[in-house]
Amino acid sequence: GIVGAIFPRTLCVPRTLHQLRAGRGLGRLAAMAAPAAPASPYGIAEVVGNAGTAEELRACKIGGCCGKDTPLLSETDVRARLPALPDWTLSSDGKEISREFVAKDWQAAMKFLNDAGAIAEEEGHHPDLHLTSYRNVRVVLSTHAIGGMSLPDFVLAAKLDALEVEYSPKWFRERQAAATGAAT
Repeated sequence: GIVGAIFPRTLCVPRTLHQLRAGRGLGRLAAMAAPAAPASPYGIAEVVGNAGTAEELRACKIGGCCGKDTPLLSETDVRARLPALPDWTLSSDGKEISREFVAKDWQAAMKFLNDAGAIAEEEGHHPDLHLTSYRNVRVVLSTHAIGGMSLPDFVLAAKLDALEVEYSPKWFRERQAAATGAAT
């Protein structure tokens, strides 16, 4: 749009009222006149540790500037971080991770989706959220602008994993049984 033509995406012009209130807005235009170097080699505002554990990932801050300049993670980096997110599955092409579950009911599914949306807005990085059959939830993360996985995808996945979810009791039992069977 017009704003994007005047202010390139790399300047992180706020796309939402929340971003404007959070100080990532036009009021800081003077400070954004010259694009600054990324705060980290991963293209996020704050990296904690080596961002290799779920705790470190949750403590990282994306900062809302995920775009074409966000560094693509190598296959080695992606696979090294996957154990920190055991509920997530890497796609066969290695370009996205996803998580699926069955919520107890529609209300529980919608609560998760709304909570996920709030975190996504706060971080400035947005997953693909799917709700089918009123309670089957699927979350897909990928940095579309670079066609693959970046550190912000793992940070957001870890933060979404920390959300409380009211699962379908049957689905949860079956998942626990499958995990127990796989461990033995």
